Amino acid sequence: MRRDFLKKTGTGMAAASLASLGGCGPGHQELCTKPAGGRVIDVHCHVVPERYQDALKVMDDNFIRYGVIIGSLVGTDAKMITGDQAFYQLLEGIRPYRQRLGVMYSFDWSLIQTEPDFFNTAPDRLEKAVTAGGLGVKSFKDLGLEVKDKDGKLLPIDDPRLFPVWERAEKLGCVVAFHTGDPKPFFEPITPENERYEELHLHPEWSFADPAKYPKRDVILEQRNNVIRKFKNVKFQCVHVANKPEEIKTVAAWLEEMPNLYPDVAARLGEIGRLPAAEVHDVFTRFSDRFMFGTDRAWWGDCGVQGAGPCKPFTAAEDKWFYNTHWRYFQTTDQQFDHPTPVQGKWKINGIGLSEAAAKKLYWDNAYKLYKLDKLGVA
Repeated sequence: MRRDFLKKTGTGMAAASLASLGGCGPGHQELCTKPAGGRVIDVHCHVVPERYQDALKVMDDNFIRYGVIIGSLVGTDAKMITGDQAFYQLLEGIRPYRQRLGVMYSFDWSLIQTEPDFFNTAPDRLEKAVTAGGLGVKSFKDLGLEVKDKDGKLLPIDDPRLFPVWERAEKLGCVVAFHTGDPKPFFEPITPENERYEELHLHPEWSFADPAKYPKRDVILEQRNNVIRKFKNVKFQCVHVANKPEEIKTVAAWLEEMPNLYPDVAARLGEIGRLPAAEVHDVFTRFSDRFMFGTDRAWWGDCGVQGAGPCKPFTAAEDKWFYNTHWRYFQTTDQQFDHPTPVQGKWKINGIGLSEAAAKKLYWDNAYKLYKLDKLGVA
């Protein structure tokens, strides 16, 4: 596979690949690429009810046929609520759009402090949400890093008290999504030398550098993997390239070991895009039945986010560039172009030139099967 990729990166290949995607001329590639198959499922987006129409307009303009609202959050960028209230508000809002949008349930972990029987009732909360129409359950990054039990101790992701939740997910046949940890620089001091300084300066609350407060990144990733290993019949969506995009070989080893692990690529093209393109191409080709497309595009009540960065309004042209850069990365072998989340770093990325078959699986087939979208009439 690597030999084939290296052959593809020869002189003139980038122009040829772009021509096959729509007759793009030199200097205009980012404006005229399109996704293989012409339809895409975004398994990682955020939309609040008052922005559904705005989101659908952007989706329609950029080949996104279906979006998974990955976790129940409502509110503004500055103030969010989660849990049952958020989930049922989101669910009620998408009823007219069930063939376009779906919602993942999320627990309000603060209830551990106020409800003595939380661990016993949590599986029933999940079942109620899935029965009502939820696609599964999404665990945000606070689990493992900040969620505490009633004794004030950090709750590990693989704590046995949570096993009944994953057992119920297995019984329901629903997806479990984990956001575990964050990029490596988020666990390092916020200094100008930190390569994610701009992003962390914008969101200092995302820093987990204090070892007195937070466990090490690899510790919580191993906790997550322990759950995936134990519950072999549950399908786990591990967001942001399984939260270790800097080490694609490690992700490949996890995929080899755990056939129930499904990574999404949301907001991490900047990371995988600066790795050797041939290595990334090999992993995405070898495990073409498992990777899923996502962007982390958000429509909050007062602004929007393109994967990462300031929350602000975006023009149609800015959104077009954002999505087209994804198609360009996955489908061409172009070199040294801007990635779609520049706040994460000013370096350039190199396209991996997936085959049309692999790209279609990434964009559509894998998510369609995992989320059983045929049952919702999504086409």
